[in-house]
Amino acid sequence: MANIKKCAQGCEEDRRDFLKNVGKAGLALGVMGMSLGRQNFLQEAYGIPQVNPFFDCALQVFFSGGPSQTDTWDPKPGSRNNVFNTINLGVKDEYNEDIHISEVFPNLANLVMNDPNVGLGLFRSMSHQNNSHGNGQRFMNCFWEGAPSTMYPSTSAVMAHYFAGYGVGIPSVVINGGNGQMVNDAKQSRVPTALQVNAGNGQGANPVVQALQLPNGVDNARYMRRKGLLDKLNARYLAQRPDAVNKAYEKALNDAADVTIKGDAARAFDLTGVPLVSARDNNTAMRLTQAVRLLEAGVPYVSCGIGGNDSHGNNRQTIQGNWGQSVDGGVVDIVNRLKASGKRCLIIMGGEFGRTPASVAGGRNGRDHWGDGFSWATIAVNQPKWKTNAIGQTGPDGLFRVRDNNLVDQVRPKDLGGLVYRSLGFQVGTDVAYDIPLNDREAPPVDRVNDGKKLMEDVFGLK
Repeated sequence: MANIKKCAQGCEEDRRDFLKNVGKAGLALGVMGMSLGRQNFLQEAYGIPQVNPFFDCALQVFFSGGPSQTDTWDPKPGSRNNVFNTINLGVKDEYNEDIHISEVFPNLANLVMNDPNVGLGLFRSMSHQNNSHGNGQRFMNCFWEGAPSTMYPSTSAVMAHYFAGYGVGIPSVVINGGNGQMVNDAKQSRVPTALQVNAGNGQGANPVVQALQLPNGVDNARYMRRKGLLDKLNARYLAQRPDAVNKAYEKALNDAADVTIKGDAARAFDLTGVPLVSARDNNTAMRLTQAVRLLEAGVPYVSCGIGGNDSHGNNRQTIQGNWGQSVDGGVVDIVNRLKASGKRCLIIMGGEFGRTPASVAGGRNGRDHWGDGFSWATIAVNQPKWKTNAIGQTGPDGLFRVRDNNLVDQVRPKDLGGLVYRSLGFQVGTDVAYDIPLNDREAPPVDRVNDGKKLMEDVFGLK
């Protein structure tokens, strides 16, 4: 017992000494323009490991207002409620039926049909049965339904926790605009939130962005002299204590210096003179362009939004602008840029709910709220294992509902969330190693009982 007590006391003293030295080193890094190293250290020493990740990064595009599923990913050829013609992808769904998508996606359809490195995944039977904008947005921004959605952190915040210190030292970014409610909230947890920015407004004064670049008046040569001095200051301590944590800290400093000297991450926030992707308007184009630049630079998770989908009126124009131009234009541009970068990226797209399938009957150009059976879509880039597929059937007119006991293969928010986390290598569910710190306990970021693993493996082929 005495030896155990002595060891415990000694270990605690060593821990305090180490943290004291980390604090001093962090201060030194801040003075020397290398404060990014402290962020990287968190991942190097205490990071949450990815296990069998199929993607390096993810992009969420949120369509606030609730986009029409039957005019995009779940069209109904032959139905009197169909507005647009359809494109047959020449691929069968889970039920051995042809997968059709709206005619507003010709460029995306061409990629999916002809490029083995681009796959499409359709969840046509998403349902949480809630028609409130606020509730639906909260549900889909954290993959929890009901009261838990007010307690568990948003997906972007969980990703900030999971990816802390990865890559360029910025784990998660939310680009303002059209994101829906609670897109970046820790809620009743102790996870960090994502870096939240405006696209095209200049982020030069943002301290996180400043940490990614050389300090004013310091060139590469001077910067490396500073780093050399810091290396000498740390060398004796590191030699005396060559344990894993100290080695991780040393590696984090070197990684931070590398990121700062290259400057790619800092430049990703500057859109000056950068050609914008195609989109319905300049603001949307800037957000999408900002998103792909961050992904290219090494940010693992980015969230942006496209608003204006509450199409009680002008439904056709809304679909043509938000989906025909901004998705078939801008998102396809993003896919092509990511293909060239070699990054394996999962793009997820959807809103808080869908639109009533039957509202166009009688000639009305509008659709109303419909939380009973809506669609989200995923695009897999540079992941040839992903099998283009679609799950869920909503009936020939899109009117199947859970309450009528005829919605086929309901996909709940937790199921989609489970797939997203697992495909990035975070094995949420029964593995408590991936639980997140709530204020009063540890808990998973989505309900432990979910079909994410089954969807990922059995439907889309990621095994």
